[in-house]
Parts: sequence; C-alpha cells; structure tokens
Amino acid sequence: MTLRIDLTDRHEQHAEEVRDYARQKVEKLARYFDQVQHIEIILDREHEEHCVEVIVSAGHNMHFVGHAMNSSVMACIDRVVEKLERQVVKAKERLKDHHRGQSAKRHL
Repeated sequence: MTLRIDLTDRHEQHAEEVRDYARQKVEKLARYFDQVQHIEIILDREHEEHCVEVIVSAGHNMHFVGHAMNSSVMACIDRVVEKLERQVVKAKERLKDHHRGQSAKRHL
C-alpha cells in the first residue's frame, strides 16, 4: 500500500522548499511503523508564529496528532515529527506480544 501525504496551507502560501521539507520529514514516520497509510500536514500562521499540525492515520484505526508553534516553520516541522516519532514507536511497541518468548519456553 502506498503512503498518501496531503499538505494544506492556511492563511499563507508557503514556499515550495518548505512544503518539500515537510513532506521529506514526515515520510520518515513510515519507517518506524509500516502500517502508516495517510499523513496530513497543515501549515498555518497565527499572529507572528507558525503553527504546524500533522495527523497520521495507520492500520487498526490508529490516529496520531502532533502540534507545534514557533517563529520558524522549519523548527515547527522538526518538533512535530519528533513528537509523532515517539507516538508511533510507542504504539508499535504496544502491538507487539512481549510475552511470546516466555510462553513459548514454558511449552517446550
């Protein structure tokens, strides 16, 4: 299944290099969790700060959301991706069966 990335600009048209940077950074989330299907990036500007919101949809009806505000849009993107990396890795760990090794040893 292919990863779909949607990018939305609100209140301001961002430069193409910012949009490409955002797409490249969020593509890395699929490396951590192979069930990531859709990523939505929302770039906004509120007053004098940039606001970035990223919504990640994965299998098993899992959704992850990250927000960040900063005067630099690149810093916002980096911060949001870091937050989502932690969320995605934690969710993947929850899906693993951590007791499989122990129960398999008992049955031998």
